[in-house]
Amino acid sequence: MNASQPIALYFITGFLGSGKTTLLNHVLDEAAARGKKLGVIINEWGRVNIDAGLIPARDIEIRELNDGQVFCSCLASDFVKALALLAERPLDAVVVETSGMANPFPLKHLLADLQQVTGSQYVYQGMTALIDPENFLELAGVINAVEEQIIASERVIINKIDLAPPESLPPIRDRIKKLNPKAQIVETTQARIDSFFDNAPPPPQTTGFGLAPMVHRQAKGQYPRPGQYVIVARDPVDLDEVQAFMRAILPRALRVKGIVLCQEGAFYVDGVNERVATRPIRALGTESKIVVIPRAEAALSETDVAEAWKAQCRTQAFVS
Repeated sequence: MNASQPIALYFITGFLGSGKTTLLNHVLDEAAARGKKLGVIINEWGRVNIDAGLIPARDIEIRELNDGQVFCSCLASDFVKALALLAERPLDAVVVETSGMANPFPLKHLLADLQQVTGSQYVYQGMTALIDPENFLELAGVINAVEEQIIASERVIINKIDLAPPESLPPIRDRIKKLNPKAQIVETTQARIDSFFDNAPPPPQTTGFGLAPMVHRQAKGQYPRPGQYVIVARDPVDLDEVQAFMRAILPRALRVKGIVLCQEGAFYVDGVNERVATRPIRALGTESKIVVIPRAEAALSETDVAEAWKAQCRTQAFVS
């Protein structure tokens, strides 16, 4: 294992579509500029890890954990093993991007397990949560994980403020302060902050989130675990047709994202809050893959997704 100074351990969390991977890329740029050696763990809620394909080739160690969230029993053991492997590398820090549905409250138990395996190889440096102001208050009213990510974080980034009406921000700030009075609040666009490392708030003295049970929150019913559908197309697709499909399906989906291969090249496609964005990327795959995460109340079936694809896209695809 790494026999030098302990490896700093940072977490980036936030609900689906809040900008976690965008922030992670900024963090990697900052680390490269400062000569920091980083390890990265990317945790994807879906079966297919789209976000890992958005990290440009760099001299970094990347581990992927799919189909769940790292704080639950389904992936916690694999997560500790991944951190133990990274502890054998000469790293300055490890940054973990959690899945959008992550509930961070079990982190203290996870860190205790990590210490048993790695000893003093890691030092926890806190969690940063991102929120999308366009849907934060709505989601915080029905999904516990949205509030739990705020409560567990030392820094909260209100992202995409360029897309939010100015009058919508004060109630969002108030909600954050009620959930976590000690959190540092940063407002930005494109997940840009001055410095992820230098301007981070002091790490907690303990990792138990002792204030969490004292926070008064509106009681919510259990939000069902969102399903997921994966669309795979082996032939080139038409980007305009894919965007039309996404606009048709988004009213019933929490998130639609993927990497698609077109005659013009590879593109990342991203849909959230009925907004669709695309950008060219460098991709090594031979298939287009799109992940659809439906809203629990929408009753969106695999057949619905397949029919929506056929209605908008000429390229044959398989939905599972």
